[in-house]
Amino acid sequence: MRFARITACFFLLLLAFPLHAQTKKITVLGTLTRVMAIGAETSGWSIELNPVLTIDGHQLSSLEVKSSDPKKLEKLENQTVKATGKLTYTTGVETGQRPILNLSSIKLVKEKSTKEK
Repeated sequence: MRFARITACFFLLLLAFPLHAQTKKITVLGTLTRVMAIGAETSGWSIELNPVLTIDGHQLSSLEVKSSDPKKLEKLENQTVKATGKLTYTTGVETGQRPILNLSSIKLVKEKSTKEK
Protein backbone atom coordinates (compact mmCIF):
# COMPACT_ATOMS: atom_id res chain seq x y z
CA MET A 1 0.00 0.00 0.00
CA ARG A 2 2.81 2.38 0.89
CA PHE A 3 4.59 1.66 -2.40
CA ALA A 4 1.42 2.51 -4.34
CA ARG A 5 1.15 5.89 -2.60
CA ILE A 6 4.78 6.74 -3.29
CA THR A 7 4.40 5.71 -6.94
CA ALA A 8 1.25 7.80 -7.32
CA CYS A 9 3.00 10.86 -5.83
CA PHE A 10 5.94 10.36 -8.19
CA PHE A 11 3.68 10.33 -11.26
CA LEU A 12 1.81 13.42 -10.03
CA LEU A 13 5.13 15.25 -9.73
CA LEU A 14 6.04 14.24 -13.27
CA LEU A 15 2.77 15.74 -14.52
CA ALA A 16 3.37 18.95 -12.58
CA PHE A 17 6.87 19.44 -14.03
CA PRO A 18 6.99 18.77 -17.80
CA LEU A 19 9.93 16.82 -19.14
CA HIS A 20 10.81 19.60 -21.60
CA ALA A 21 11.42 21.93 -18.64
CA GLN A 22 15.06 20.94 -18.93
CA THR A 23 17.31 23.85 -19.78
CA LYS A 24 19.40 24.25 -22.90
CA LYS A 25 22.01 26.91 -23.62
CA ILE A 26 21.39 29.14 -26.65
CA THR A 27 22.71 32.36 -28.18
CA VAL A 28 20.42 34.86 -29.91
CA LEU A 29 20.75 38.17 -31.78
CA GLY A 30 18.23 41.00 -31.74
CA THR A 31 17.10 44.31 -30.30
CA LEU A 32 16.68 44.56 -26.52
CA THR A 33 13.37 46.19 -25.60
CA ARG A 34 11.19 46.79 -22.53
CA VAL A 35 7.90 44.90 -22.28
CA MET A 36 4.82 44.94 -20.07
CA ALA A 37 2.16 42.31 -19.36
CA ILE A 38 -1.12 42.11 -17.49
CA GLY A 39 -0.57 41.13 -13.88
CA ALA A 40 3.17 41.86 -14.14
CA GLU A 41 3.80 38.40 -15.61
CA THR A 42 7.04 39.39 -17.25
CA SER A 43 10.66 40.12 -16.44
CA GLY A 44 10.21 43.47 -18.17
CA TRP A 45 12.72 42.75 -20.96
CA SER A 46 12.56 41.05 -24.33
CA ILE A 47 14.79 40.58 -27.36
CA GLU A 48 13.16 41.18 -30.74
CA LEU A 49 14.91 38.34 -32.54
CA ASN A 50 16.72 38.71 -35.84
CA PRO A 51 16.55 36.09 -37.30
CA VAL A 52 13.34 34.43 -36.07
CA LEU A 53 13.94 31.44 -33.78
CA THR A 54 12.08 28.11 -33.77
CA ILE A 55 11.64 26.51 -30.34
CA ASP A 56 9.62 23.34 -29.80
CA GLY A 57 8.03 23.76 -33.24
CA HIS A 58 6.92 27.37 -32.60
CA GLN A 59 8.44 30.33 -34.43
CA LEU A 60 9.31 33.19 -32.07
CA SER A 61 9.94 36.75 -33.17
CA SER A 62 10.75 37.81 -29.60
CA LEU A 63 12.03 36.11 -26.47
CA GLU A 64 11.63 37.28 -22.88
CA VAL A 65 14.94 37.62 -21.03
CA LYS A 66 15.82 37.61 -17.36
CA SER A 67 19.01 39.06 -15.90
CA SER A 68 20.62 39.44 -12.50
CA ASP A 69 21.97 42.85 -13.65
CA PRO A 70 19.02 45.10 -14.68
CA LYS A 71 21.26 48.19 -14.87
CA LYS A 72 23.25 46.58 -17.66
CA LEU A 73 20.02 45.93 -19.57
CA GLU A 74 19.00 49.59 -19.18
CA LYS A 75 22.28 50.66 -20.84
CA LEU A 76 21.62 48.33 -23.78
CA GLU A 77 17.95 49.24 -24.27
CA ASN A 78 16.85 49.59 -27.93
CA GLN A 79 20.23 48.42 -29.21
CA THR A 80 21.27 45.30 -31.12
CA VAL A 81 22.67 42.71 -28.73
CA LYS A 82 24.06 39.19 -28.67
CA ALA A 83 22.68 37.28 -25.68
CA THR A 84 23.62 33.87 -24.32
CA GLY A 85 21.86 31.96 -21.59
CA LYS A 86 19.80 28.98 -20.55
CA LEU A 87 16.35 28.61 -22.04
CA THR A 88 13.77 27.67 -19.41
CA TYR A 89 9.99 27.73 -19.23
CA THR A 90 7.67 29.52 -16.84
CA THR A 91 3.91 29.58 -16.51
CA GLY A 92 1.74 32.60 -15.80
CA VAL A 93 -1.97 32.91 -15.10
CA GLU A 94 -2.62 35.21 -18.08
CA THR A 95 0.31 34.33 -20.34
CA GLY A 96 0.36 30.53 -19.96
CA GLN A 97 3.60 28.63 -20.48
CA ARG A 98 6.34 30.57 -22.25
CA PRO A 99 10.10 30.33 -22.80
CA ILE A 100 12.48 32.68 -21.00
CA LEU A 101 16.19 33.18 -21.64
CA ASN A 102 18.06 33.40 -18.31
CA LEU A 103 21.06 35.48 -19.34
CA SER A 104 24.61 34.44 -18.63
CA SER A 105 26.01 37.16 -20.92
CA ILE A 106 24.76 40.00 -23.07
CA LYS A 107 26.80 42.42 -25.14
CA LEU A 108 26.32 45.16 -27.69
CA VAL A 109 26.74 44.19 -31.35
CA LYS A 110 28.36 46.94 -33.36
CA GLU A 111 26.75 47.18 -36.74
CA LYS A 112 29.05 47.52 -39.71
CA SER A 113 28.83 50.89 -41.35
CA THR A 114 28.97 51.16 -45.11
CA LYS A 115 30.78 54.17 -46.50
CA GLU A 116 30.16 55.35 -50.01
CA LYS A 117 33.23 56.09 -52.10
